[in-house]
Amino acid sequence: MRSEKLLIGGVLVVALAVVLVVLLPGLSSPQPPGPGPTQPPTPTVAPTPTLVPVPGNGTYVNTPYGYAVTCPEGWFYTESGESVWFSSPDKHEEVRVNTNPVQVDAVPELVLEALNTTYVEDLRAGIDAEWVSTEEISLDGVPAYRSVFSVPIVDEDRYTFVIRYAVRDGVTYSVMHTVFPPGYDVYNVDAAPAAESFRFL
Repeated sequence: MRSEKLLIGGVLVVALAVVLVVLLPGLSSPQPPGPGPTQPPTPTVAPTPTLVPVPGNGTYVNTPYGYAVTCPEGWFYTESGESVWFSSPDKHEEVRVNTNPVQVDAVPELVLEALNTTYVEDLRAGIDAEWVSTEEISLDGVPAYRSVFSVPIVDEDRYTFVIRYAVRDGVTYSVMHTVFPPGYDVYNVDAAPAAESFRFL
């Protein structure tokens, strides 16, 4: 049961990417139209993401979206579409980076404000998260927001979910990490430093 609880943040982030597209019409890149009434959808099987060891120097580089994250020795990364998540040696997800293209003429401030609303509403509905705070920050020199949420685990225990998000060159970057109470995940102490190592190339 503990493993399921620890991974709930990772499961939620996948939903957030979908909600972002639904709740922010016009901010995502154009999508091809769906099948018509006489054209049935083509079934597809999603590939199973593969855990890959972070390179020996500890730095993962994402060339398509132009960013890098440095992780401790023994960590893994998994690429799935526009998301990359970073797992500790026991395979628990600790950090995730989501990228979502927006319209070229989208106003970054409006995108960030919409993300504020989306994250607060979706996290409350999805995992009963309580919004704690939102502040204006800089994500490697780019104007950004940092939102903090408190999420129930079991009994009175809660974990903290931190999201930093910015818009740069027509792409939203959301950098997320979890902070668990002592005893839940011995590797979690490395999550915040790994997330804060995020930098643009």
